[in-house]
Amino acid sequence: MRFIYIILFVFILSSNTTAQEKQVLDTTLVRNVDVMPAFPGGFSAWQSFLSHNIDLSEAAMAMDSTEYAQYGSRQNAILEFTVCQDGEVCDIIVVNSGKISPLFEEEALRVMKKSPKWQPGIKDNTAVRTRFRQTLTAVL
Repeated sequence: MRFIYIILFVFILSSNTTAQEKQVLDTTLVRNVDVMPAFPGGFSAWQSFLSHNIDLSEAAMAMDSTEYAQYGSRQNAILEFTVCQDGEVCDIIVVNSGKISPLFEEEALRVMKKSPKWQPGIKDNTAVRTRFRQTLTAVL
């Protein structure tokens, strides 16, 4: 019976150690990086991604004279997002939300959420979570 208690104790002890050893995700944002995050393939690949994925027809058709006067036909959505260590894009916001058409804002967020993984920011030869800004320009 004593042998069973010892085995049970060792089992409980080892399962607690495993639970404590679970890796905690690093949620720290690094602002000063050696290499900034980048879209895979560079600027031309970014433009290609946008041209194949963004659809501004609904935003353009819905724009009446009031919206035209308020927002103008040329609008810039300033997106801010996090590029994680693995290149995943998350925590996307439109910084200038009230200054662009709501439908353009919605489309900019939709396309950004569809983005493939980016090349992450690098600090001391290590991939890090970095906050990044990207502007999308539309002529409606």
